[in-house]
Amino acid sequence: MRKKIVLGLTGNIGSGKTTAAGMFREMVLPVFDADSAVHRIMRDNVRAKEYFDRRIKGSVVDGEISRSVLSDKIRNKELDVRELEQMLWPFALEELQKFFERHSYEPLLILDVPLLYESGWDSYCDKVIVMEAPEEILKQRVMSRPGMNEEKYALLTTRQLSQQEKCKRADFRVDSSKGFDFVRAELEKIRDELLCGK
Repeated sequence: MRKKIVLGLTGNIGSGKTTAAGMFREMVLPVFDADSAVHRIMRDNVRAKEYFDRRIKGSVVDGEISRSVLSDKIRNKELDVRELEQMLWPFALEELQKFFERHSYEPLLILDVPLLYESGWDSYCDKVIVMEAPEEILKQRVMSRPGMNEEKYALLTTRQLSQQEKCKRADFRVDSSKGFDFVRAELEKIRDELLCGK
């Protein structure tokens, strides 16, 4: 049987990663969305809810792990972001394992993980694409999101490796500031290279 290829998709906030993931879906490639997996865990995973309830009193509200409670605790320095991520990763890894099992016969799988390098999840990937754009465009895109402010932006960006460092580690780089058609063409080229080069 031909070897499955796992392609990591990452990039700093505002880099166009979500757009790229959508394009891969349009190519009928299976995409594991780490953010969606975390949302499902917080909403539906009974063991996760029990664990969070034991570790962080008051974190489960109306049967769900409350994002607003956790955000308040992070803002008030009662909880560290990295500690929160370490609590979530084991449950997210279970979701990833299920994804691999569900798509065991697919030749190419996409892992859409914002903090791919920071979390060590690049170790599950054969190759990695980093989406990039000039820093001022990244900030402009993020600041235009509803509810975003300088404080939130600073909190989000301090958790990330620099774009330069991610690009150094990547196998492929795609500049999203060059437009949708350019991005789609680059992603199709990468897909074809990986599928034909096996």
